[in-house]
Amino acid sequence: MKIGSLEEIAREIFGPEEGKSIDRWVRYWEDSQKRSKGLLEPFRRLVLLDFHHKRVLDIGCGTGGLSHLLAHSELYVGGDYHSHILRFAHPGPRQCYVQCNGAALPFANESFSYIFAFDVIEHLVGGRPWQIQFLRELERVLRPLGMIFLTTPNRWYPHEGHTGLYFPQYLPGSLSDRYISWRNPGFLREHKSFIEIKLLGPRALRQCLQESNLVFLHELPCGLDRREFLHQFPLRGLLAYLGFGWHLHAEFWGVLVRRQERSALRLKLNKYWHYEQNQPTQPELFDFDQLIDFGAAPFSHQLGRGWYWYETDRRGYRWTGKEAVCYLETNQLVRYVRLCGYSPRQNHVEVWVDGIRVGEHKIAHSSDFRLEYLIPFPNTSGRIFEIKIHSAGIFHPDDPNDHRELGLMIFSVGLA
Repeated sequence: MKIGSLEEIAREIFGPEEGKSIDRWVRYWEDSQKRSKGLLEPFRRLVLLDFHHKRVLDIGCGTGGLSHLLAHSELYVGGDYHSHILRFAHPGPRQCYVQCNGAALPFANESFSYIFAFDVIEHLVGGRPWQIQFLRELERVLRPLGMIFLTTPNRWYPHEGHTGLYFPQYLPGSLSDRYISWRNPGFLREHKSFIEIKLLGPRALRQCLQESNLVFLHELPCGLDRREFLHQFPLRGLLAYLGFGWHLHAEFWGVLVRRQERSALRLKLNKYWHYEQNQPTQPELFDFDQLIDFGAAPFSHQLGRGWYWYETDRRGYRWTGKEAVCYLETNQLVRYVRLCGYSPRQNHVEVWVDGIRVGEHKIAHSSDFRLEYLIPFPNTSGRIFEIKIHSAGIFHPDDPNDHRELGLMIFSVGLA
């Protein structure tokens, strides 16, 4: 990207005499990659993000700063309404850009696993109807169990980020433009009027989400649940419990998901990942899969209660307790749940899928087993299943200080 080209566009927008506005605008787009990284990192700490084999939409992509951070995705598509900005985005392998309107996306249903919408929704000049339609479009092109990463300023926060001023959003349109013309005239060179910025307050955003079948993955639009917010910000946390949790933030930001998928996708929050006793190293994390093969990876983030490491740094299997739970995700039709393992003692195992017992099996002393049971659900695509393995025969390790109750060695568990 040539600075001169950006400066040329800026001079056309602001006029050659607006040096400060030109410099600010050029720096903003020069820092696009750095700014995108700063927005992405909090989401990485919040939820399981694995871009391998994923199709990603970055709506409001600007110059494509986010694309450099998603090089491992199957496909990155950047979309923006403004062609004079989009011209500075350079396509690469598995990356493309398209000029489009957020309220009418030119993509097929269920096209993307991840959608990024950083500070876009407030720029839809059609106001609330367009904003609702925008969210409906994001929901439409989102794949099952997909996630939308949204940021937008809170209208009730006093400092307004687009103008860099306090309180213009509280004034009538003509007065706000007069105020902005006095304090930041460059803004009105880029935008015809402040009324083009359609900021959302808590009530308005809730209405938009309600009408688009989307919800935040957390209880609060700041990447936290109320209990976590209370722990980190005691005073503001008390206000959140009194019903003011949506009013206390400069910006709404968080993960949006379909309402009916929220409880399943909360399994991908960082706080729900389990690291078992004696586990030697923190594993590399990939997205949920329909097969857990302990010979390939530890898969700790897909395991619930009742799983144990036994020998240090030994790979290829995992011990269960009396009852062990894991989670398998599938985006295709499956018919069977399969388990492969070994029992050092005579045992009796029961297998449950989403709370329904699908089968049982008696295992002889010191025997391998390969079990396959029919899944009793007609619609299996786009779901996260809870698999529970119950072992009747348990034993204690030889170490007298180890009081765990162990049942089976599991090599793999999966859907097919």
